[in-house]
Amino acid sequence: MAFRGFDAAQLTALANDLDSLAQNSGKLHSQLGAVLTSAQQNLPPGQSASRDPDLQGLVGDVVPMPSFFGRRHLPGSLGGELGDMQTSMKRRIRQLEGLAELAKQGYPVSDNSVFLDEKSPDAKKIDDALRHLQELQGKDFGTDGNRDDLEKISGELDGLTSAELDALTAKASPKDLAFYNQLITNTDDSGWNPFDENGLPEDKRRNTLSLMLSKVSPENVGKFTAAFPGVQPTFTNTDAYESGGNSQNGQTNNGIHWALPSDPLFNDGVSADDVNQNQFGDCWYVASLAGLAQKNPAFIQEGIKQNPNGTVSVRVWDKEGNHQWVTMTADLPSDQNGNPITTYGNGETWPAYYEKAFAMVYSDDGDGERGYGGIEGDDPKKSAPYLTGQEGQDLKTGGFLGIGEHDDKNIESLKKAFDAGKVVTVSTPDDESLDKNHPQEWGNTYHSNHAYYVRGFTDDGKVILGNPWGVSNYPSITVTQEQFNKYFQGPEAFDVP
Repeated sequence: MAFRGFDAAQLTALANDLDSLAQNSGKLHSQLGAVLTSAQQNLPPGQSASRDPDLQGLVGDVVPMPSFFGRRHLPGSLGGELGDMQTSMKRRIRQLEGLAELAKQGYPVSDNSVFLDEKSPDAKKIDDALRHLQELQGKDFGTDGNRDDLEKISGELDGLTSAELDALTAKASPKDLAFYNQLITNTDDSGWNPFDENGLPEDKRRNTLSLMLSKVSPENVGKFTAAFPGVQPTFTNTDAYESGGNSQNGQTNNGIHWALPSDPLFNDGVSADDVNQNQFGDCWYVASLAGLAQKNPAFIQEGIKQNPNGTVSVRVWDKEGNHQWVTMTADLPSDQNGNPITTYGNGETWPAYYEKAFAMVYSDDGDGERGYGGIEGDDPKKSAPYLTGQEGQDLKTGGFLGIGEHDDKNIESLKKAFDAGKVVTVSTPDDESLDKNHPQEWGNTYHSNHAYYVRGFTDDGKVILGNPWGVSNYPSITVTQEQFNKYFQGPEAFDVP
C-alpha cells in the first residue's frame, strides 16, 4: 500500500530504469556522433548534417566528454544527469520507507517530513532522546548544577534529523518540553560553589533552540514556541506598544499583534532603499543595516534563509565574533490591519527578519532588557559586531583624519572612511528645537535624536545622508560642512566583510 500517496516499489523501479539509461547513454552518444560525423563528411561544403544546434555539436564528437572539458552534449551528458537523479530518488525512497515504518509503529509522522532529503529516521534515536528528556523530571541535580546533563541532551537533540525531532516533539508532552526550557534558561547558581553551573549558556541555548525550531514541522511549530517562549522576542516593552506609535515619524497603530506577512523574503534583491524603519525606535541599528545593504547586498542576502517549515534563519554574530543562525517564526508585530510595524522592505520582508533576529540576541550589558524594547535607543557602532562580527568605531579615534585634522566632524574624514569601503553613520543632537530650525530643503527627512547613514558625496564636498525611515518617503539630504557642524554629530564607521 502506498505511503502518503507514494509507492516506494514503483519509485525504486523507476530509479533503476534511470540508472540503466545513464549507463547506456555513453554508447548512444558514440553511435549518434559517428552517424552525424559520417554524414557530414559526405555532404557538400557549406551543408550541415543537422539543423539542430545540439546535434550539430556532436559532429566529430564520438566520445562523450566530461563537463570539465567544456560543454557536454546530449545524449552523453545524460550519464551524469540521470545518475544524479536516480541517486537522489533512492535516497528519498529510503526516507519514505523509514517514515512508513515509523508510522506503522505508531509514531506521529507529518506530511511535511515525506519530502525531506535526509537520512532515514531511526526509531531508537527518537525513543532514547524522549526518555532522556523525560528523565529530567525526576533527577536531583544538587549543588553541582545541571549543565553537563543538559549539554548532553542538547547534543542528542541537535543530532536528530528533522523527521526524528518532529516525531519527538509530537510525542513529548507540553510539560516535558516546558520543563526542559525551564532547566536550560535557569543559569542561576548558589553563589558559593564554583562548580555550580546551571542551565545552558545563552549562545548554546539559542543554537539548540534555533536548530530545533528550523526542523519541526509546521504542525508542531505552535507547540514548540509555546514550550520555548524565548524564541519569540517581546514587543510589549516598546514605545510603539505603550504609546501607540513612533512619535518621531508620526506613525501610529492600534492593536499590535503577531501576524504573517504576505510578501516574500526578496522581491528584487537587496538594496538600502528596501529599508524602512517604521515604528520601533531602533534607528541606530536600522541605519547600520541600510548602510551594510548599500555596501554589500550579497552579504545581506547570504545571511538569511527560509526553512522548509516556514521559519526564517538569520546569521548573527555574538560579542566574541562567533556567528550563529538564529531561527524565528515567520510572524511579525503588526497593526490592527495586519500591516507589519517593524522595519520592512518595498514588497519584501528581509529587513524585518534581520531586525527580529537582532531583537532576540541583543542586550547592552548581557542581562538587560530584551526583545524589541531592548533595541530601542542606542549607539550605531554597537550594532556592527552583530551584523558583521567586527567592532564599530568612532571616526575621531579611527585613524581616518590626516595630519593637522582634529575635527571628528570633518566631512573629509567621513569620505575617507566611506571610500575605504566602510559603512559610515552619523547622529543628530537630542535637541527638539532643531526639528523646526533646519534647512527648509531637508523637509521632514531631518529629525533630532536620530541616526543616518552615508549614501555618498557630491563633487563639491557635500555629504549625502540617508534616513532609515526609507528614502521613498524621506528623500536623502545633502549637507555642507557648515550644516554638518550644526545639525549632526558622532560619526562612526565599521568594516564591511
